[in-house]
Amino acid sequence: MPEPTTSITTRAFNRTDLKRTLILSVIFWPLVAGCWFVLPLLQSKVIPSAPGGTIGPWVLQPILAMRFGATAVLGCLTFMLLARPLFAKWKREDAALGSRYDPHAGQPIKRGAMWLKITLLFIVYASGLVFYLLSWHTVGPHGIEIRLPWTTRHYSFEEIATLETIPDGERSDLIRENGPWYSVTFQSGRSLSWSLDNEGITRVELEAIADFVSRRSGLSWERRSDARVR
Repeated sequence: MPEPTTSITTRAFNRTDLKRTLILSVIFWPLVAGCWFVLPLLQSKVIPSAPGGTIGPWVLQPILAMRFGATAVLGCLTFMLLARPLFAKWKREDAALGSRYDPHAGQPIKRGAMWLKITLLFIVYASGLVFYLLSWHTVGPHGIEIRLPWTTRHYSFEEIATLETIPDGERSDLIRENGPWYSVTFQSGRSLSWSLDNEGITRVELEAIADFVSRRSGLSWERRSDARVR
């Protein structure tokens, strides 16, 4: 005969659930902090190195915002993997008690909306992880190479159409960027920008890259028309 099933009722948030939440917090936040420091090590195994400095060539890493997204998704994935035994244990305890805490009990629309938001956020942050590890730009004597997770594009300096900059101490509210900021637009319409937001870059390197690109392309840097003093 099949074993009788135990009915699980919904309970209010109590001390048991508070204790579980604290345990998960103790695991989650140090884990996320660890991912923040581990990610650059993983990235260094993928992204090539370059002399940089004032001579180059230069490898431009993704902007810092990518690291935040990458940390979030890697931390969550690792957390879910490590916490699985705890979730299984607590599920058995709830079955023995005959009750469990469910903030969305009897609210299928809210539950569905929550999972939709989680799914969308996961896609966004997972994209950040992929781009953080598998994308970079190289500026060297043979041109500018844009490396993306799915392709690599190479542009010669002759293909550069315009050079645009926001000087140090100024800001463009339209694109929400502070100077020093540089942007190259190619004849194909694709553009590439870099600033102090790119991880691992210094002001000296920013100026060196700008000077190098200007000399090799034969173009001058034009100040953005909407740039204003901060």
